[in-house]
Amino acid sequence: MVFFNLGKKDKYGKQKRIEHRSKNLRISRTGGVALRQQAKVAGLTITANSNHGMRLSKQVGKGTQVALQNGRFVLRGRYGRGPMHLNLSKSGVSVSARNPLGTFNLTKPNRSSVKIAGVQLRGKKAANIQTIFILGMLLLPILQGLAQLLGFILQATGRALTHLWNWMTNLPQQFSDALIRRRNKKIKAHLSQSAQLFKPPVKQWTAAQLRAALLLMLTGWGRGLTAQEAAAHLDLYKQQRVTTQNAAPELNISATVLNEVAQQLETVRCAHQEHVFTDPYTLTALFAQQLLQSVTEQERIDAFLNTDDWVVAIDKRTVLQEALLEVFADFAQISFEAKGQHIIVPQATGAQTQHYTATTEHPNSAMFAQPTPADDGLINLNTASFEQLRTLPHIGFDRALDIMALRPISHLSQLRSIKGIGPARLADIQRAGVTL
Repeated sequence: MVFFNLGKKDKYGKQKRIEHRSKNLRISRTGGVALRQQAKVAGLTITANSNHGMRLSKQVGKGTQVALQNGRFVLRGRYGRGPMHLNLSKSGVSVSARNPLGTFNLTKPNRSSVKIAGVQLRGKKAANIQTIFILGMLLLPILQGLAQLLGFILQATGRALTHLWNWMTNLPQQFSDALIRRRNKKIKAHLSQSAQLFKPPVKQWTAAQLRAALLLMLTGWGRGLTAQEAAAHLDLYKQQRVTTQNAAPELNISATVLNEVAQQLETVRCAHQEHVFTDPYTLTALFAQQLLQSVTEQERIDAFLNTDDWVVAIDKRTVLQEALLEVFADFAQISFEAKGQHIIVPQATGAQTQHYTATTEHPNSAMFAQPTPADDGLINLNTASFEQLRTLPHIGFDRALDIMALRPISHLSQLRSIKGIGPARLADIQRAGVTL
């Protein structure tokens, strides 16, 4: 193996050219078998080769050699460090670059060389191999760059699609939250007017009175009953709880307080029925906000849970009761989650409130939604209650509040000033049966 340089590495770590060289014998794939004798005389190197004849040569400088080969003058030079070299020969000057395959002559490609597994090639074949190799080396970083760019695009696309999906899945909740914020903003605009309707002022009410007001509105107004009717139901259930040991919730508010608060609620509502600041939403917010300022965090949670327990103890929640519970939690700053028909209150969290979405509707809710028509069967826009207005086509929570804020209304066309009510919707409202 050593005879042919097998296993030996050159200075670049590659297999040496497969050949045999000794003092007088050289055997190679391209040169065949040649006998060789070399001697130095008077500063000249004399070389005799059985295949190439006689040559006289001399080193005239670093990397430069002149020679006389079979009567022909030969000039050889190789200069440079690293992969780039400047080559000098009888045919002129050329520039070559070394790479893992061998040497590629940039100016004279056919003088390139390639060594693969110890087998050396020169000439056109070597030039073709070197060209393919160099193009591959140039394309490799381009392909790597394209692969990285593609990976970046795929990652960016994936992130964008994830954000889009999250945004789309959260869109209903965001829309619901926006409606709730808009509703609460309108409610807050009327709280000060609502507070002035009660004597003594609401801020002077005891915690028991505030809880009684919320309980009566949720169990009574939320189901289409008067506050007095709700007080009677609560008292009846309370008595049944004592006598029959049934599962009715605890009620630690006296019947006297319930009846007094019920009387005040109905007096205010009947006296100011045409005003927006006496609708169930605004009054629920008023008492919930005052409860926030009057009792501790845990007491607010207990009041909310007890109120909801009474709501479901009497019957399933109506849509209106769901909404009033939501307002209660918002303005009392209670965070809660809804799961099916159950409300779970983990903690009070200040201004951060998770809103409950109504999931149940009881047939009795229609009783509260039905208008109490005038003698001619028409709904009077100036005197109708908040719930009556909401039964009109295209009139939801916000537009009902807007109509009440417009009062007194002298002409039906004034409804055009409300956002979302155009000629077609105005005609629908008129056909539904309204009067002034």
